[in-house]
Amino acid sequence: MNTDNHTSTTQTPEYMNNNTQHQTSINRAARILLISFPIVVLFCVIGYFAFDLTIAKYCNSIFSNYKIRRILKDISNLGIATFYLICSAVLFMFFRFIRKKEIWSNRALFVFLSISLSGMLVLITKFIFGRYRPKMFFKEQIYGFEFFQLQGKITSFPSGHASTIVALMLSLYFISPKYRVIYFIIAFVIVISRVFVCHHYLTDVVVGSYVAVITTLCIKQFLDKSGIAIQE
Repeated sequence: MNTDNHTSTTQTPEYMNNNTQHQTSINRAARILLISFPIVVLFCVIGYFAFDLTIAKYCNSIFSNYKIRRILKDISNLGIATFYLICSAVLFMFFRFIRKKEIWSNRALFVFLSISLSGMLVLITKFIFGRYRPKMFFKEQIYGFEFFQLQGKITSFPSGHASTIVALMLSLYFISPKYRVIYFIIAFVIVISRVFVCHHYLTDVVVGSYVAVITTLCIKQFLDKSGIAIQE
């Protein structure tokens, strides 16, 4: 009886400390969201009226060469989510049920959730806003929104490719932070290539990246709180 009480007493401070850390982390994340969200919204409003179209026109003129555009398009296609989702799902199944390495299955799950959930949010946002892609301006002089549409030519905002690659690189950063510079360079090159090939406006890729960052941070926080480790 006394032993049980002693054990309970010694465990309580650690539990309370962990609970306090999690609450502090949640409060910090909430502050980041409250501060960053209006800034991103303001950036999008200014971008729509001030510089999105100007940048698109500039990129269309300087990257008009077919070979250059082909290279940039191949680079931008590295932001397609399908390959990463399949690989992370297969790795999760392998390390969870065959090789049985929990840390690696957790990592694969983290990558999968970061990419898939941010992608779902981006898809919903695309449907709500229905923004015309830059190519529609160059073809038909159409610039703006057609709300609640999900046609390819009206799914510019936000960028799914940007969301995918940022979610992937940020999740890899949390798994192995020592390669942070490489992750940033890869993400930046692929994200900006979507603007260079005129598949997206600048605000599209910024918001796609933002959605990925917020989603990945929330997933990381949830895993930490659940005791699901992704680092040894």
